[in-house]
Amino acid sequence: MKEIQILKNVFISDLYCVYLKDISAVVVSDLHLGFEDEMNLHGLFLPKLQREHIERTMDAIIDRYSPNKIIINGDFKQEFSRNLPQEWDDVNHFIERYKDQAKLIFIKGNHDNYLTNILKHNNMEIIDFYEDDNYYIYHGDRDMSTRKITILGHEHPAVVLRDEVGGIFKIPAFVFNFDYRILITPAMSFFSSGTDVSESLLSEEHFTPVLKSVSKRFRAYGITEEFGLLDFGYVEDLEQKIK
Repeated sequence: MKEIQILKNVFISDLYCVYLKDISAVVVSDLHLGFEDEMNLHGLFLPKLQREHIERTMDAIIDRYSPNKIIINGDFKQEFSRNLPQEWDDVNHFIERYKDQAKLIFIKGNHDNYLTNILKHNNMEIIDFYEDDNYYIYHGDRDMSTRKITILGHEHPAVVLRDEVGGIFKIPAFVFNFDYRILITPAMSFFSSGTDVSESLLSEEHFTPVLKSVSKRFRAYGITEEFGLLDFGYVEDLEQKIK
């Protein structure tokens, strides 16, 4: 399936985005532009694939949904402590490519400390959260509570499949908590391997602080190249099957 409706007007998509039909908006998170440049500083030289991957995905999102708003829910770029040359190039290129196609809304993530400088150069700003009558959207690195339909990033959720000889296959996933109406989006980054939801979401030490105080009733929807979105059921059941 290309998309699954999980609530009224709320669709998760095999294009790594949430489509909010009633406000004509898409929500994406954890693009981590400039990842290759930051890895180069640590002696790991990677081919520059991130920008092309992000553009290809964003172009497909716009073709399918024609949104009025594109909400980037944190970790738009990679480096915490400064703006690297590749980040300047990639962020400016993204803005120039999409600013006339939709309103760009940037929400601050824990990697975005210096993104403000690049956005100011483009007469744009960054906000801590987005909220309207139905939705409350923030990155998730801080506990800013939950209300309405809450949409988070930060977790980089993935369903992890293991074979009999110990092989591991990670599938990027959306995760939805039915009790609290919390939706967690997968990382759009090409280089993100993802965090095993059967461990992270059921642990007492949550990567996303606000999840410590909510129920464990999470359902996972994986993104596959062959079949699109797959409903893997409840995370608690996944953990039991793995054991």
